[in-house]
Amino acid sequence: MKNIEHTTAAEMAAAEELLRQSARHRVLQRLPEPDSNLPENLPDYHRICVIVDVETTGLNPASDAIIELGLMWFVVDVEGNVISHASPLGWLEDPGVPLPQTITRVTGLANTDLAGKRLDVPRIKSIFDRADLIIAHNAVFDMSFLERRFPAVLGKPWACTLREIPWRELGQPCCSLGHLLMEHGRFFVGHRAEADVWATFQLLKMSEADRLNCGTDSNPRTYLKQLLESSASGAVRLRTVRLQFDQKDWVKSRGYSWDAGRKVWWKDFPMDQYLLEKAAFAAAGLPEPVGTMMTAKDRYRF
Repeated sequence: MKNIEHTTAAEMAAAEELLRQSARHRVLQRLPEPDSNLPENLPDYHRICVIVDVETTGLNPASDAIIELGLMWFVVDVEGNVISHASPLGWLEDPGVPLPQTITRVTGLANTDLAGKRLDVPRIKSIFDRADLIIAHNAVFDMSFLERRFPAVLGKPWACTLREIPWRELGQPCCSLGHLLMEHGRFFVGHRAEADVWATFQLLKMSEADRLNCGTDSNPRTYLKQLLESSASGAVRLRTVRLQFDQKDWVKSRGYSWDAGRKVWWKDFPMDQYLLEKAAFAAAGLPEPVGTMMTAKDRYRF
């Protein structure tokens, strides 16, 4: 058998094509290595988007700490096309306490990796200051930690690739970053902040036409364009009222989340869908939910 190290690019491509023709196999390509594309001049109208991801000692922003921050910025034109991007950046930080073993298992980071490390606060702040939109795959989580550490993100609009792209309607039962990329024929080594922001950027540039090489649309509506449209149009947050305990399964099945502080179930809907959702409550004989208009500046602040 020929050593893989001596396989030519043409031979590898032929092997991949052979596997693609088999219903018993699936070919996954690793994401490209991070790079940058920064032209000297930008068009008069452009927006700077910053993708962020944090790894932390736990889930509570009041008591847990950031141990890794990854971010990268890119520029979009008036139509939502990417016209330039920077390489992802990453920093580690010593939380001052031993890492839980669960965090080490997930991230691969050990106490020795973090000892004496500090985030580059001035540089990070300068990037956030320029951001027109901050993007995360779970904006609720990342925002809750970053706003405590970086006042520069206070009042900034955020967009969430997890919640604002209708993955389930697109046939994706699992919305983790790794699974979504796999469904588009790609893979990466995740659970490190710098790798996660690069993976999010690559996913945003894709579309349904890229899903497992199932289409060849010459002008695809990328996930990024869908996200930017969602961010610009806002949403209506529906909160349940007077819901009985035995009715919770109905709202859970429709994707509602539990707000422990307010003790209500909630979910955000695009403007053109929330009236249909209210009608669904009426048809199920449930009390009408309360709707609140949300913008990109307050949608993920609780």
